[in-house]
Amino acid sequence: MKFVNFGSSSSGNCYYIELQRADGMPPAKILLEAGISYKEVVQKASAQGVDLSEIDAILVTHEHQDHARAVKDFKKRGFKIYANERITEGDPTVTLRAGQAKVIAVDTTVTPISVEHDAPQSLGFIIRTAQETAFFFNDCKYFSADLSSIPVDYVMIEANYDGQTVHFAYEQAKKENNRSEMNRYQRIVNAHMSIAHCIKHLEKMDLIKCKAIFLMHLSDRNSNAERFKYRVQQATGIQNTFVCRKNGGIL
Repeated sequence: MKFVNFGSSSSGNCYYIELQRADGMPPAKILLEAGISYKEVVQKASAQGVDLSEIDAILVTHEHQDHARAVKDFKKRGFKIYANERITEGDPTVTLRAGQAKVIAVDTTVTPISVEHDAPQSLGFIIRTAQETAFFFNDCKYFSADLSSIPVDYVMIEANYDGQTVHFAYEQAKKENNRSEMNRYQRIVNAHMSIAHCIKHLEKMDLIKCKAIFLMHLSDRNSNAERFKYRVQQATGIQNTFVCRKNGGIL
C-alpha cells in the first residue's frame, strides 16, 4: 500500500492510499477525507507525485469541516464522494450505510462501520480488494463492531490524546473555574479516541499479517507523537507504526 498524509488534525484531515488489486490490475487509488481546501489538496498531491485525475473514489467519514471542507469542490469536478446521506444528499449510488458493503471501484469495496462521535452518522471504513484490506477509523471516540475475524493489512486509526494529560488539564481548569477550557476538555473525552482506547481496539484486531499502522488526528496540546508510536509498537508488535503529522507527512 502507498500511504500519503496531506493533513491530520482538527485543522484538516486528508489522506491518499493505494491498495493492490487482483494480479495485472493497477492499484485502487482512494482519497480518505477532504478536510483541507481543494487548492491545498492539489498542491500537496502534486508535490507527492499523486495524480488526482486517477482517483477511483473519495471516502468521507462525516460532515465536520475538518473532514469535509473540499467536498463541494470535488463534486463540482466530477469526483465521486462516498459518505453518509447528510453529505451525499441521499444519492443512492454513493450513500454509505453502516454494515452495507458497496463497490467503489473495480475489485474494491468499502464496508462502513458506525462509530461514536458528536456528528450524526459518523462512519469508519473497511476497505477491501482481492489483495489487501485496510481499516480507517478517524475522529471518533470508539466503535463497537467486532473486527477480530478480519485479517487486516493496514490500520489507520485515531490516537487523539493522552488520558492522564487531559485529566490533569481538566482538573486545573476546574480549579480556575475556566468554563471554556472545561467544555473543551469534556468534548475531547466525549468525541475523540485516546491512545489507551486506540490500543484496546488494536489489540482486538487480527494483526497477524498487518504490515503497518498509521496513527491519525493527534491533538496539538494533549499528545506525544514519539511516545504514542512507542506505546503502539510495544502493545502490537508492529514496528512499522507511523504518526501522521499535522501539516502532512509521517513520523
